Amino acid sequence: MCQLQLLGFLVIILHISFICGQNLPYIACPDIFDYLEYQNQYIGHLNLVLDSSLSENVVRVELSQPGRRTPSHPGSLNFLESEESLKFRLRNNEPINYRIDFPTPGVVPKLTMVSVNGEIVCQASQFGPPSTKLSLSRTLRSTVPLAALPTRPQQPQWSQNPQSNWTEAPQEQEPPQRAQPPPRPRPRPRPQEVPQPQFATSPRPVPPPLIPPVQVTRSSSRPTTIGQLRGVCGREKTIQTPYIHHGIEVERGQLPWMAALFEQVGNDYNFLCGGTLISARTVISAAHCFRFGSRSLPGQRTTVSLGRNTLDLFAPGATRGVSLLLLHEEYNPNVYTDADLALLQLSEPVEFDDYIKPICLWNENFLLDLPSGYKSYVAGWGEDEKGNRNTRLAKMTDTDIITQSECRGNLSAENSRFITSHTICASNAQASGPCSGDSGGGLMLQEEDIWMLRGVVSAGQRLTNRCNLTLPVIYTDVAKHIEWLLRSMWF
Repeated sequence: MCQLQLLGFLVIILHISFICGQNLPYIACPDIFDYLEYQNQYIGHLNLVLDSSLSENVVRVELSQPGRRTPSHPGSLNFLESEESLKFRLRNNEPINYRIDFPTPGVVPKLTMVSVNGEIVCQASQFGPPSTKLSLSRTLRSTVPLAALPTRPQQPQWSQNPQSNWTEAPQEQEPPQRAQPPPRPRPRPRPQEVPQPQFATSPRPVPPPLIPPVQVTRSSSRPTTIGQLRGVCGREKTIQTPYIHHGIEVERGQLPWMAALFEQVGNDYNFLCGGTLISARTVISAAHCFRFGSRSLPGQRTTVSLGRNTLDLFAPGATRGVSLLLLHEEYNPNVYTDADLALLQLSEPVEFDDYIKPICLWNENFLLDLPSGYKSYVAGWGEDEKGNRNTRLAKMTDTDIITQSECRGNLSAENSRFITSHTICASNAQASGPCSGDSGGGLMLQEEDIWMLRGVVSAGQRLTNRCNLTLPVIYTDVAKHIEWLLRSMWF
């Protein structure tokens, strides 16, 4: 817990002491803001829980300073902890501490507004004239996975009390009728909720029971080796393939290895991530869809939809439970892209037909190091360019492979650490590609009419309210993990 110790050290340096007898402006939201004394002057202390699913969190602060004199600068809003502490707190949904330095010695402004990513979380009236409005902002940037955002709205838990080594300064009382309670932080919107699937012949759909381990049965018609799979994999139904963000809708029977993963929440099934069928019993997806931050989703609460281009589980297709969830042993949530792989063992094998078929896996007959500009494809049901959390029908787009050096050159030093020897990057000049909800889907190559899986959607850049597809998307390179995959999958 060195981060917390460092924060305590920084607080001690502030040399905060209790000062009696001085009136301070009314604080409308004492749960997230207070005044502290530092070297005989006051500063502001703000603590906020930020959204770890976003790559960019923007905090804006407005203050009202009394008096006719307009300061030459508005003051400053800075983080009150180290970079490592920021990462630790963001990952663990702990409050981020900010320090507000006021512009004029001896004059203490009143906090009138705090917003996080455009949503107001604290608001109060300004001083009457003469007074000056001060505006400050600070942005915290990070790379984020492209899994669907949490299915339940999560209200930030504002710290009720400051750390014990903070000293609260006395404040001027304001009449209750003027106090404006802080608005509740905006809940995260719900992803599209889909109807509960019909698992039995009874007229009323019921949630599936916990699924026991698969009983291994061999069918002479089902491929049981990689060699046999190569005879059926990667072949689409005879349709015209158009060439999820700005993409083309996928027809049923096109990309018949596409899978949609759902999380069972009570009697509801909420869309979670994409996946790819690689054998009659195995779907591959992204590990961060199941383990990341506070998320810890067991395989038994996951349902797999196959043979559908829609998220409607009542549409023609197959639905399977998950008997076993296997995450790559080298998966590390701190640098998740390096081995962001999960295998799902289906509760029952699927039969291959025009609408359900596995994709081919990379082998030594294909290039390992792809040149810049090499054409690839990605598809999914994730967020679209209109801001819809999911699309009802799957979308597909092409995207160009870029080299590791090109990928690093387009990302910040902080975010380029997610580019490793086991990742592959792709970008699209039209800013189309995967977004939130497309994680786990496949980065696909088409080699002489045979489709091959090359990567798994892992991470991308995000602006405040949309994906930033002008920057590269990072995929876990399945070809670099092919030995693990071949020894771990089920037939």
